[in-house]
Amino acid sequence: MSAYITATGRFLPGDPVPNNEIEDYLGSVGRASSALRDRTLDNCGIKTRYYAIDKKQQTVVSNAEMAAEAVRTAVERAGLGGDDIELLTAATTVGDVIAPGFASMVHGELGYGPLEIATAQGICSSGMMALKNAYLQVAIGEKRTAVTVASELASRGLKSSRYEELDSDRGVIPMEAAFLRYMLSDGAGAAVIQDAPAASGISLRIDWITLTSYANTEKTCMFIGTGDSTVVKSWMDYPATADAAADGALHLRQRLTMLPHLVRVGVDEYERLCGMGKFDPEQVTWFPAHYSSERMKTILLDELERRGIWAGRPEMWFSNLTRVGNIGSASIFVILDEMMTEGMIKPGDTLLCMVPESGRFAVSFMHLTAVPAPEAG
Repeated sequence: MSAYITATGRFLPGDPVPNNEIEDYLGSVGRASSALRDRTLDNCGIKTRYYAIDKKQQTVVSNAEMAAEAVRTAVERAGLGGDDIELLTAATTVGDVIAPGFASMVHGELGYGPLEIATAQGICSSGMMALKNAYLQVAIGEKRTAVTVASELASRGLKSSRYEELDSDRGVIPMEAAFLRYMLSDGAGAAVIQDAPAASGISLRIDWITLTSYANTEKTCMFIGTGDSTVVKSWMDYPATADAAADGALHLRQRLTMLPHLVRVGVDEYERLCGMGKFDPEQVTWFPAHYSSERMKTILLDELERRGIWAGRPEMWFSNLTRVGNIGSASIFVILDEMMTEGMIKPGDTLLCMVPESGRFAVSFMHLTAVPAPEAG
């Protein structure tokens, strides 16, 4: 049996926020805030992003609500109703609550009838974890119709009020925490997975999904819940939550010096899969890719060229990062939604999606083939 993405949906909160308005929403932190912003934005290439908080730093739509809106759009486009969905898999980095799981909260927002749920927890790769769960269940006939959603609400953890206790005496915050304030965006993306192509339009047959962790050899690069990447002390080991916050344990951080190594790990995985015969790079039409900055794309393509590995032309590597920002686990879904709804994909096209995660280094690839509706032949 096969499994197909028959419809997609996305939800991006509010209006796009240009670079010069970031601090109107997030506020300023530290004496070098604007200089850091400009340097970060020059490297990442992001021009606009979306926030689920307003200029008073109040949340206007929850993470689960964004996810539910993306699901509703995808399900409606598939010509389905809520009672047709047998499985909901959901992913996020940080949900609205620690527990219950994110899928439970999204199901509650949707109000759909009883169904199976699964929550995937992680960072960028969690969306692919959730999608693989749905894909496999449909492919083996366990379910006929499933929906996967990934959603991120980073902004409420990046607002200036969250940093007041951190390094307040010196008036600065660590670069590894500060630069993420200008990189991350809010939003959600969803995909309906069914056991047959849609009755009209283009569907994407899921040929395979791989997700490989390199945590056995790699150190933690991106993290939250500890003040140090060695993870010797959890935020729950502090005497009180306020003590954890003051030590920076509740701020998302990323070891910037490790990012170029993530690219090499990603190319290693690309080369390994190609060598296994999982795909022929010369037959790939599109390379939809999630990356955190335009600079990372350049480093990636340079590394492929240095190794003499064919990976298409630069314009075949598609991302909407510059327009929607870095939405973490939701990014690949929002990318595919744009490609599907804008008519970029034609019958017979093949797509090799790439989602690297810097958490403790995991890399996911997905191979898709565009197929027409049955009556279209």
